[in-house]
Amino acid sequence: MHVLVREAESDKIISSPREYQIEIFERAKQKNIIAVLDTGTGKTLIAALLLRHILDQELEDRSTGKTPRVAFFLVDKVALVHQQYEVLKANLDHAVQRIHGNSGGFALTRDFWQKRAEESMVIVCTAEILLSCLHHSFVKMENINLLIFDEAHHTKKNHPYARIIKDFYASLEEGDQRRPRILGMTASPVDAKTDVTSAAAKLEGLLHSEIATVADLSVYARSSINRPTEDILNYAKPSEPFETPLWKKLHKLVGHNDAFRRLFSYSRNCTTELGRWCADRVWKICLTEQEAQKLEAKTEKNFTSGKVQLPIAALDAERTAVREAYQVVAEHSMPTPDRSPFHLSQKVETLIGALERHMDPAEDKCIVFTEQRLTAMLLTDLLKQLTIKLPDIKPGMLLGASTDSGDMGMTLKDQFVTMYQFRTGDINCLFSTSVGEEGIDIPDCNIIIRFDLCKTMIQYVQSRGRARRKDSKFFHMVEFTNQGQVQTIFENEDSEARLRNFYSTLSEDRVITGNDYKIDYFLSREKSLRTYIVPSTRAKLTYKISLTILANFVSTLPRPLDTIYTPDYIIRSVGREFECEVLLPDTSPIKSIVGCRASSKQVAKCAAAFDMCLQLKKKKYLDDYLQSTFTKKLPSMRNAHLAISSKKRAEYPMRTKPEMWSNRGMPEKLFITVLKMTSPEALGKPSRPLAILTRCPLPQIAKFPLFFDQQRTSDIECMPLPGVLEVAPEDIEQMNHFTLKIFDEIFSKEYASAPEKMPYFLVPLKYSHDYDFTGIDGIRAIIDWECLAMLQATPKYLDSENQPDEFFENRFVIDPYDGSRKFYTIRRRPDLKPTDPAPSKVPRKQGARGMKGIPVDIWNFSISLWSRTRSKLVVRSDLPVVEAEYIPLRRNLLDELDQPEDVERRCFLIFETLKISPLPIDIIAMAYNLPAIIYRLETSLIVLELCQSLSLNIRPDLALEAMTKDSDNTEEHSEEQVNIQRGMGKNYERLEFLGDSFLKMSTTIALFSQIPDSNEFQYHVDRMLLICNKNLFNNALDLKLEESVRSKGFNRRIWYPDGLELLRGKQNNSIMGRKGSGRGFHTLADKSIADVCEALIGACYLTSYEQDSFDLAIQAVTKFVNHPNHRMMVYEDYYKAYQVPEWQSAEATAVQREVARQIKEVLGYEFKYPRLLRSAFMHPSYGTIYERIPSYQRLEFLGDALLDIVCVDFLFHRYTGADPQWLTEHKMAMVSNQYLGCLCVSLGLQKHMLSMTGGLQREIAEYVAAIVEARKKAEEEAESANLGRASYARNFWVEVQRPPKALPDIVEAYVGALFVDSGFDYGQVRRFFDTHMRPYFEDMHIYDTFANRHPVTFLANMLQLHFRCANWRLMIREIEVEGAPVGHNQVLCGVIIHGQVREHATAASGRYAKIAAAKKIMNILQGMDVDGYKRAFGCGCSPEEAQSADPLAHTTAV
Repeated sequence: MHVLVREAESDKIISSPREYQIEIFERAKQKNIIAVLDTGTGKTLIAALLLRHILDQELEDRSTGKTPRVAFFLVDKVALVHQQYEVLKANLDHAVQRIHGNSGGFALTRDFWQKRAEESMVIVCTAEILLSCLHHSFVKMENINLLIFDEAHHTKKNHPYARIIKDFYASLEEGDQRRPRILGMTASPVDAKTDVTSAAAKLEGLLHSEIATVADLSVYARSSINRPTEDILNYAKPSEPFETPLWKKLHKLVGHNDAFRRLFSYSRNCTTELGRWCADRVWKICLTEQEAQKLEAKTEKNFTSGKVQLPIAALDAERTAVREAYQVVAEHSMPTPDRSPFHLSQKVETLIGALERHMDPAEDKCIVFTEQRLTAMLLTDLLKQLTIKLPDIKPGMLLGASTDSGDMGMTLKDQFVTMYQFRTGDINCLFSTSVGEEGIDIPDCNIIIRFDLCKTMIQYVQSRGRARRKDSKFFHMVEFTNQGQVQTIFENEDSEARLRNFYSTLSEDRVITGNDYKIDYFLSREKSLRTYIVPSTRAKLTYKISLTILANFVSTLPRPLDTIYTPDYIIRSVGREFECEVLLPDTSPIKSIVGCRASSKQVAKCAAAFDMCLQLKKKKYLDDYLQSTFTKKLPSMRNAHLAISSKKRAEYPMRTKPEMWSNRGMPEKLFITVLKMTSPEALGKPSRPLAILTRCPLPQIAKFPLFFDQQRTSDIECMPLPGVLEVAPEDIEQMNHFTLKIFDEIFSKEYASAPEKMPYFLVPLKYSHDYDFTGIDGIRAIIDWECLAMLQATPKYLDSENQPDEFFENRFVIDPYDGSRKFYTIRRRPDLKPTDPAPSKVPRKQGARGMKGIPVDIWNFSISLWSRTRSKLVVRSDLPVVEAEYIPLRRNLLDELDQPEDVERRCFLIFETLKISPLPIDIIAMAYNLPAIIYRLETSLIVLELCQSLSLNIRPDLALEAMTKDSDNTEEHSEEQVNIQRGMGKNYERLEFLGDSFLKMSTTIALFSQIPDSNEFQYHVDRMLLICNKNLFNNALDLKLEESVRSKGFNRRIWYPDGLELLRGKQNNSIMGRKGSGRGFHTLADKSIADVCEALIGACYLTSYEQDSFDLAIQAVTKFVNHPNHRMMVYEDYYKAYQVPEWQSAEATAVQREVARQIKEVLGYEFKYPRLLRSAFMHPSYGTIYERIPSYQRLEFLGDALLDIVCVDFLFHRYTGADPQWLTEHKMAMVSNQYLGCLCVSLGLQKHMLSMTGGLQREIAEYVAAIVEARKKAEEEAESANLGRASYARNFWVEVQRPPKALPDIVEAYVGALFVDSGFDYGQVRRFFDTHMRPYFEDMHIYDTFANRHPVTFLANMLQLHFRCANWRLMIREIEVEGAPVGHNQVLCGVIIHGQVREHATAASGRYAKIAAAKKIMNILQGMDVDGYKRAFGCGCSPEEAQSADPLAHTTAV
């Protein structure tokens, strides 16, 4: 603490540069000011804030019936009209119009201006336009509420700025309330060599305003505004200008033509300034075919306007000469330029040398300022020449708008494109005329070269201000020994110094001092200042020290590299007192707080800091020593520890039989369930339904498919019938006999008869599969009692001796000595005898049983006895030979891929040891399906019993899908599945994807509705505690959910009933097998159990989907999160928990109602609470101090979850076969900042945003221009393809620059506000999606490339497809952060290549940790060739290994 006190007493507290912007804004609200601030220091932000303030007042005035007034934003150049219009249009939610001299004569009519005044609240125009209209009285000064003068230093003499004030503003009486407010903006109040004091006084007098400026330059130094270091580039004195041969040749043709005068003059001077090559090159640039036509027209114009009338023949001669000049230039062969004095001047060579020495093309950006447009064009062209050998320099040019005089220039669109290319790095060296100095916003760079020196101090200040990056350089190019040029530089510097000195002499009410000015003095004047002492440590918090403690706390928050976080303070006057709100960065757990009012702004600032520190201490973000608890110390990573923890598994009990089967004893009544096929022909044999009779009624389970030979398939339907079957002991005996006979004769399992131990009974039915069992009258009638009686009365096997031929048709044959051999008989074959050869490809007895040396004939094929026993038999040639069909041994009919062996089935039998069953063939055919049916039935019952225990009435097919884990690593969606269990049906992956999203939404709504005073940070923490895998896992164990997870596929040994005595047949020897498939245990990963919870939530969501109800899914969430913050049982509970806050229901202002009206017009929804809508547009930087409305962050948190579920729902139902990896990646496209930024602009939401972030308005305007241009281009492409403009490609946004994050934020916030205002009506969210979002995503496949650009996916493709590496993966685990509050864990992700961690990163979630780690390793891999990779990482993977693996088999983009 002593150290902190010393720092506070000795050092000035560092404040944000936003303070001076807000202070100027507050002054501008009270009186006319001229904001004198350096280039790039936020004048546009101040203008935007003042415009909003004036327009808000205007709306209030109009609501009371006052005459409408308009605000004017005046500029000096046409190009600036377009630029400022784009900025204001993109950032104001009021109608903005632009008018300039090129708008046409219609601007000079009364009707035109009257219409503009009615339609607009802001007009951007050149000063000449407004001056003219004031003269015509189309516009009256009293009908203007605000005049903004851009580059206000032009206000002098007869400039239109000055005339507007002198002739019209000054004439209004000073106290007139209808006199408009004035805001002047400039980097310097003077733009010529004049006395600063008198010039500033004149400017103030002319504009009826006071200068407001920052005298202390350290304010800029403390911000991101950097002042460059300056230096001089000397070049040798040039030789005298001369005429090149091309110049002379052209001069003979058109030298007397006045239209060419400037070109000849420039070309001659160019020999000295740029060199011989450029002097000739200028003709190639300026005398193209198009330009020649313009010069020809200009020649004709000059000819006809001359005082002396000449014959037409003379005009024809002049025009011919122009065409000949063009031909001469076109045919002139330009030499390849080299860096020799013969081609280039010493000045150009010095410029090129400076670029080589000082500019790193990969990192730096440079602007070279020239006086003339042709110079900029020539230098741009020169640097593109390969022989200059500057391959990494990407030159471009920025010129002013072309004029009627024929000067070559650029359109506004071209200027925007150039600035965008400069920002993105497609241009890294920009040659600009003065258009780049003043007004037009150019992206920041770090090298400025004045090829032509500044003529005025303001030129010097403005061009230097373009170098805003750290370690910037500013170069003046000076002719060696030219003292005049050196003197010009010194004069500009001296003028600026005198200007700064002048600022320091201004009175306190003119200078922006910041809120720390004389802070000790104002604190000493305050009578009572609060203090706080920590009881345990006696650490003391005071007003003064709170500023330092808060600054230190903010410095510990997570932040990007090279970024310094500081608190921001917004101060406003309230009567005679001041009130301050402190704003902390987005990563802070508490975002803002309004302090107690004070008598001075300095004390108000301290009060806000003090109150914020108290809150941080209360929430334990400051410890007992008043130090931040955010200090992070990450543990070192160890491969083994990381690998083990990321694959944590354990062995758990596994239910193999449903609880229902435990209900045993002799039954008196049974419930019947019909087992029938929807496509019985798929069997290839006649069949009929069977029924299963149980002591308790079976629930309805979903149909499921069985797969037969030759790609035939049929669904099995298990149909519980209503009613009860009363049974007598003899009925039980018959059913038990039939059931045991099925197990014995078909499946070779002979059980002791114990009907009281049977879990179920099987019976044949009378009717066919297509019979309508729902309409039966009495269930007893459908059972084939005759068949049961016949089987009970018939011997176990039929006698085959002395039987007629018909007896051998359609019989079921059993080999009592080999249970694997079963046959269907076809017919008797009198033409064959037992000693005839047997088909060779039909499977013989198991292990061949000593068949070596035995003839392969029908006799030996039919007898499966061992050779010693067989030898005792006498071959009987009198036995009939029967043609038969071998029945392959296949039990898992659930598996589509499990095809039987390619064996011959046709065979021939004799009945020496084989037996014929009395079971009818149609029963046998159906009974062969029983293993798959019983397995699926038991599996479904186990799952449904779990759902019943959870009180979740889930649709049976969805319940089974949610509980099915069909491989050891099902939870790793995109990895190659290990030990896959075939035939289990769908696994939980897709339902987990859906359930995860609903879980996020439901917990988000619960937190939002129950904890209204929380902040976004705390919401994320609280939600993480609810939905994290650890919480779901622990609650699942408490519910014993893990026992019912279906992790084992069909097993032919364990589908039989348990608890019976096996007399004959194979025991289930796999009970003690390695995989534990029958011993009641299975191994599950922790994440698998948590994933199943989410899948069950997804199953609940779909179960009630058709009823448009979330209630079942909500109950599942409550069950699995098991937390006081989510006790909801039905959807209505969410809104019941929400208490409408006072700020939301308070009376709306006129501007808030106007915003709601505009939103209704565009989006069709009418807000009941306009203040709630206003909150959706409150950027965190704006604070709550002005309108007492919170920022959009809470609504953004809510809207993010709502958009997530609505997009997931769309993808899930639209792409029913897509895997979770594909769904996740394409969902990322739908909710990406890039798309939501585009959507924001298309809906015009950004116009309503309130912000105090400097530069944000410009960023938004540039993004709006780029996205609008991209859509226009897409529409034009559609039109050119004869598709119509409305059929444009909806993915036009993917290649556009990333939007400012505020734009996607306000889309999410708007959706959150829509949801809350509608009383939590999710239907409104769906309508928003269907109307405004869905049209972009009707074809999701156009976003495949965008999805694959995800950093993690990109890394996967880079490693596997480019470097051919198969041995890598991403590992993640949660880690605790030392010193952080409980619940503030981070996720650690490591990139492991060939067993070693090569890079790692941490983040708040696994998703962002993976992204960060992927980006870090890609920085290492970029530029590395395949051989370099193999050497660096010891990679010996073969191309075949890499090619055989899935590129996404090691990671996921989520």
